[in-house]
Amino acid sequence: MFKQEVLIKNVPIKKVIESFHDKNFVKYLIKFQPVEMISWNGIKSGEEAKFRFWFFGWREMSVVHKNYVSNKNQLSFEDHGKVLPFGLVDWKHEHTVKQVKDGILITDLVSFSSKSSRLNPFIKLIMLSPIVIRRITYIMWFNQLIK
Repeated sequence: MFKQEVLIKNVPIKKVIESFHDKNFVKYLIKFQPVEMISWNGIKSGEEAKFRFWFFGWREMSVVHKNYVSNKNQLSFEDHGKVLPFGLVDWKHEHTVKQVKDGILITDLVSFSSKSSRLNPFIKLIMLSPIVIRRITYIMWFNQLIK
């Protein structure tokens, strides 16, 4: 399991929650990577997203969103893998946005399993890199909102 937390300051939680519903936000998060959005219907339960990314050839990945909860103080939802690359048999990415004392805390919690435990370190590097990059892209996106 991989957990990442990013603190966003000086941005109202309403703006952060709205961003997660914005297709342009998702496009921005993948902008600096060899990733293309095929389709994206939103983040509410039952909505799906399809991407393809390049790693020695194009690979497709699709997820269905589940467990969507949103109110004025928080947002959470999960991506569950449908079509997975590299022999993955399971993929779950939990997104949480909540107000904390110092700002807005965005948490990404990712778990996955594959057919080959030998390849897990390699798969982990490939599949988690786009999440780790968000430490920077989240801050860049929200900094431009407050300007």
